[in-house]
Amino acid sequence: MQLRLGGVSTVVLSLCALTACDGPRPVPEVRVEAPVTHTPRAIPAPTPGSDGANSPDGTLLDGYKDRSPSKSEVYRSWQLPFQARAAIAELLILTADDDPERMKELFTPNARFGLPDRRQIQARPIYTEDDPLGLEFLTGFRGATQRFKKRATFNLEPLPGFEMFAATGAEPVWCSYMSDNKLDYIGLRLVTYQGDVKIDYIGFFEAMPTQRINMANEGDPPPVIPYMRTPPSLTLSEDAPAE
Repeated sequence: MQLRLGGVSTVVLSLCALTACDGPRPVPEVRVEAPVTHTPRAIPAPTPGSDGANSPDGTLLDGYKDRSPSKSEVYRSWQLPFQARAAIAELLILTADDDPERMKELFTPNARFGLPDRRQIQARPIYTEDDPLGLEFLTGFRGATQRFKKRATFNLEPLPGFEMFAATGAEPVWCSYMSDNKLDYIGLRLVTYQGDVKIDYIGFFEAMPTQRINMANEGDPPPVIPYMRTPPSLTLSEDAPAE
C-alpha cells in the first residue's frame, strides 16, 4: 500500500511539473485600437481675392452652416439625377459642420479626391489606414468651398433626355461649381451604388488658380453624353432589289 501511494504521489508531481507548478500562463496581448475622435473646427477664412472673400452675401459654406443635416433615412429616398443637388447640399452642410463621421454615409467605400477633371487626375483615396476620417480631404475641401461665393454657378449633367441612365446606375452624374473668372472649379461625381445615391469622386484645386491649367496631355475625358448605338434601319430604300 505504501508503494502504491508513492506511485500516485509521483504521478501527481509529474502533472504539476507539466501544468500549474510554474505559475499561471501569460495572457497574450491584445491590441485595442483607440476610438477615432475629431473635434469640429471653425470654418476657415476665405482666400483673399476669391469670389467668396469679395461677395457681400458670403461664401458657399455660409449658405449651409446654419442648416441641419437630414436623417440617414432620407438619403435612401434619393434618386439620380433628380436628387443630385440634395446630396451635394447635404455634403456642404456636413462640410460646414466639420463632421467627417456623418460624411462617410454620403460616399462610396472607395471614394477618391483629386483635381476637378472628369479624367480624375491625381485621384487618391479619401479614406486610408493612416487617415480613417479623411481629414486631409476634408481640410482641403473646406478651404476650396470657401473660395466660392454663396450663389456660385452650378452645373449638373447628364443633359435632359438621359436621366434614366443615371437613375439605373448605368452612368454617373457630374456636378460642378465654377468661379466667376472660370478658373476655379469643384467637380463632383455621383453614382447609384447598391441602390443609393453616393458621391464617388470630388475634384478641386488646393490653392486658388490664377490661370487656366492645361491638362491636354492627360488624354481625352469621358463623354458627357453616353455613346448610343444607332439601331439598324428596317426601311427598304427605293433602289433595293426586288425579289
